Order: sequence, then C-alpha cells, then structure tokens
Amino acid sequence: MPGLFGSSPMRTWPGLCLAALLLSPAIGWAAEIGDLADPPETHRVVRLPLPGPEPRWLFTAPPRKRQKETALSLLVLTADGRFHIPRLGPESAKKNIQWEPNPIPSDLTVDVPPADLGGGQLAGPGRDGFFVIVSTLAREWRFVRPSVPLSALSRPTGLALGTAAAAGEDGSLVLFRRSAGGWHEVQRLAPGSSALPSAVLRDALLTAADLDGDGRKELIVPAAPSDRYRHGVLGDAVEPTELRAFRVEGDKLLPFASFPAGGSGVFESLGALAADLDGDGREEILITRSDPAGGAAHLVLGLRDGKLAVKARNQPAGGGNRWSHLLGAFDVDRSGLKVLAVETPHGAGALLALRLRGEELRERARRSGFTTHTIGSRNLWQFALLRRGGFTEVVLQERGRNRLAALALVGNRWRLRWALSLPSPVQSNIVTGDFDGDGREDLALADSKGRLLLLLSQR
Repeated sequence: MPGLFGSSPMRTWPGLCLAALLLSPAIGWAAEIGDLADPPETHRVVRLPLPGPEPRWLFTAPPRKRQKETALSLLVLTADGRFHIPRLGPESAKKNIQWEPNPIPSDLTVDVPPADLGGGQLAGPGRDGFFVIVSTLAREWRFVRPSVPLSALSRPTGLALGTAAAAGEDGSLVLFRRSAGGWHEVQRLAPGSSALPSAVLRDALLTAADLDGDGRKELIVPAAPSDRYRHGVLGDAVEPTELRAFRVEGDKLLPFASFPAGGSGVFESLGALAADLDGDGREEILITRSDPAGGAAHLVLGLRDGKLAVKARNQPAGGGNRWSHLLGAFDVDRSGLKVLAVETPHGAGALLALRLRGEELRERARRSGFTTHTIGSRNLWQFALLRRGGFTEVVLQERGRNRLAALALVGNRWRLRWALSLPSPVQSNIVTGDFDGDGREDLALADSKGRLLLLLSQR
C-alpha cells in the first residue's frame, strides 16, 4: 500500500516520520498519519480587498434576482454599518470578482452580529438604541424606537415568523411583532419585576429553543450578571449566573423556568445554544459553567416536570481560568449529533467531539493545536462546517492564527484534511454556503488586513 508520498511499503514509515518533522514546526500541531497539509484542491483561493472600512461580520442571504437562481448572496458588514456585496456566481471561480456599487446602508451597531430572522431579514440594535431590521432582498432598512434603548452589545433572536425579542440597555426584555404596518414593540419586561427578577446580561446573546417539542420556540435568556468570577475572556469580567426561560403567548412573554449556576460558579458564555441531542423531539440547552475550582464544564439542560434540570455534563477543564469554547452540536460523521468544543483556545487549543451517553458528555475525539477565539473578544464564530469530498470538515485557525485548518472526524480521531496559510489572522466570523450556484459549498472570511478570503469550488 502506498505511503504518504506514494513510497513503497518498505519506505512508508521513514517517509511518515520525515513528514511529521517537516509539518509540525510550520503548522503548530503534531502531524498524524493520514494528515494532508496542502490547500484544498477542490477550491480556488481568492483574496479580495474590501471597498469599505474594517470588516466585522459575514452573512449568507437568499438569492435576490431570478427565481431559478440558487447561489446564495454573501454580505460583508463593515464597521460603518453598511453591507458590501461581492458579485458571485457561476463564473466566480474563473474570473476577477467585483463588488456591487451600492452597499446596503443601515444604522446597526457592529459589536455583535445581527440576528437572522429568516426570509432575508437581519435584525439588531441600532446606534441610537433602536431596533433595526435590514431586508437583504429589498436592500433597505427600517427601525423601531423602543420604550427603552436596546443594548448595543446584545443580539436579539427570532421566536416565530414576525416575532423577535431583544435586550434593553437597562437589562430589560423587549418583545417585537410584525404586522401589516411593520414592526412594533408589544411588551417590555423591566428588571426587578415579578416576570424578570434579575437583569438580562448587557451583552446577552438571546436564544430560541423548542424545549417541550410543541413546535413553538421558547426564549432562553442569560441573566443575573455578576463579577464574582474574574476570568474575563469574553469582553469583560461580568458573566450571567442564571438562565431564564419564557414562553410566547400572543403578545406576551411568560416566564416558566430558570436555572442557577450555583455556588461560586457562573455561566462563562454570552448565551446558550440549543439542539435535540437525544432525538426525542425536544431541544436541550447547551451552556458552559465555570468556577474557580474546576474551570469550565459543558452542561446539557432539559425540561423535567416543567423545570430546567441537568441531563448531562462533561468533565471540567481542570482548574479555574481554564475556559472551553462551546461551538454547538453537529452531525460531523453521519452517526448522530456530537457536541463540539475547543478547550483552552488561548492555550493548547484542543478540538473536542463529545457524545451524549446517559448522563455524561463523553469524549469521542481530541486534538490540540487550534483556536476559535481571542481573549477579550465577543466574536464566538471563528469556525465553520464545510461539506467537501464526502466529509464534514470543521474549519478553524491553528493555534498561531497563521493558518486555516480543516479537520474531519474519522472514527475516534480528528484527521487534518487541508491547511491554508493566512497572511493575517481572521477578523470576522467564518461562513459557508453555495455562493456560485454549482451545488457545492464555498467558504468565506475577512482578515485583520481588511481582505475578503474566498474558497470557491471549481470542480
């Protein structure tokens, strides 16, 4: 059987050793058998200067023009609140790419990405505390003046078609509805009220989850901010100490459950994630809990007798100030959902795959040398999943932030599928989608030098 470089069986082992010696210093992780360290041969790499100021966030949107068009639009939100759009399509992999001349204006703040409400609508806080809705199809934006200014650091969430919730600057919750006359505020829950005893985290990422399996989304809110755990990796040293759940009934948010971090712990996260891990039709909540003794551990919460309770957890990272970045739950190897996380992304940077087994999140695979986060940043989306060549690849930066790497879960091991040099670190989130309409996924990110990097499928 040929070796790594096509050598005969007698020369395979020396060849692999040489490959490991050559690859390890350059890339920053220990090479393993089966690794491939070249750029992906299936994609053309395009680096495109941005026409606007510093890029912040990337989004995919439905095609705008012809009904038969299948290519997704790619939008780049820059620091001035405008969306710039590269002209992508079937010929993108062969020709120079230009930018559309008229970016979409908006009054959005850009410290966190706006929420995708579906149907080509994005929503977030505006610079004056307004609720801003951007239509990527009509290429226009509208705003609602709420009864209290919205927090510039918080991301809203959609709860149903035409319904969204957002956090106020004062720690309140505000519910918005769309009617024939447009979007408008229908309810505000003030902090300290019976429905909201503690304030919402100022930089909260609100989450929608179907906890009871009835097809309707509940609202999950990080609340009761505290500075009792001074790690401070997510923008400041203020973290939520409880989660609160609300049902939507008509034009009302009704509280029905809460879960405290307990003891000296906090939820070291800006918000929860949701996924149906056990396949029972009800989504669970995924959240990271940290304390000075054990460090970070990932919890799976679900409804039990109408209350939020721990269904499973993994082993803590082992000591205070050791954070683990919870990425979400994904079926990366066609054998069911795995919880993915990067343990200590500011240190060894181990990519973990965890599988739900009874009351445990058991480790399925681990590989060090990668990162998804910068200390002090609220950008929690510097990773993506790319479907390519029959595999689902987890794309993220290697620990030195000078290479992009793609790993696939094969059995109980992470295999490196490709790597790409980065002249400067990733600045934005990383997104995937079919940008050229050929039925295969592409990848996009913006770097710290203000350039858009595209991986466009070419065969």
